[in-house]
Amino acid sequence: MKKILSTNKHIHILGLISAIFIFLFTSLMTYADQSPLWDDYTVPATRQKERLLDEAELLSSSEQAEILGRLNEISEKQRCNVVILTVNSHPGSIEAFADDYFDYNGFGADFNDTGILFVLSMETREWAISTAGDGIPAFTDYGQEEMTDEMLPYLKDGNYYGAFEVYIDTADRYLDQFHAGTPYDIESSSRTAYDSESNYDPKSHIFLSIIIGLATAIIPIAVMAAKLNTVHINNSASEYRTHDGIHMNIHTDTFLTSHVSRTRKSENNGSRSHSGGGSSFHTSSSGHSHGGSHGHF
Repeated sequence: MKKILSTNKHIHILGLISAIFIFLFTSLMTYADQSPLWDDYTVPATRQKERLLDEAELLSSSEQAEILGRLNEISEKQRCNVVILTVNSHPGSIEAFADDYFDYNGFGADFNDTGILFVLSMETREWAISTAGDGIPAFTDYGQEEMTDEMLPYLKDGNYYGAFEVYIDTADRYLDQFHAGTPYDIESSSRTAYDSESNYDPKSHIFLSIIIGLATAIIPIAVMAAKLNTVHINNSASEYRTHDGIHMNIHTDTFLTSHVSRTRKSENNGSRSHSGGGSSFHTSSSGHSHGGSHGHF
């Protein structure tokens, strides 16, 4: 009997040790998944990583090579690090994680701290943009929203290669506009699209505007004038005569026109306001200034 109790006691002890081991192993694996992707919390003097790090393995080998090649080409041409990072999970807020990855891997060392980083975190399905240096005014709040609006359909469909191509093409275009002196923003976006059409002829547009204006003015006046013409020639006065003298027995009310004034009711649909434009920014844990945005897909 004592031998059986002793054996059961040993089994319970072994079970407890096994449970502790499994717990510690799981904790270590979780910590490994969420450990920072930088050596320490000092800003290095040189860049430590490639401009594409696909930790979540969202791209094939050939796609990784192509995207990295384009990131390198655009970065060197524009003198701005254009970077992509994908992870399975991340510690803390994704905004702080993006800023720290940029700073502590030395992405600011190449071009006087100028760059933009796009991060995808798959566990929480979050994305983030971090900008630095001249990347802050080049990628305005409005520009970032337009960029991610174009990327989101690809991200939701799982077409990450397509989303990254949109990111690279848009970043290249925004940087072109920034170097030309007109960052892509609220007041410049519509003007840029209008002026970019090669067949734009100011004289023809002015002439067309005059024609449309005249037509818009003349047609309503003609319609209203027609409604006011209620007098008609009558060759006989028999309708108005009786033996007892003039007797007018015809009465007609004619509706001429009306005018209704309406005032539009303001709506609040939760959309963001862009009245000010420009770029908002904050300070990262390293003390550097960053612009950026983040959300879910």
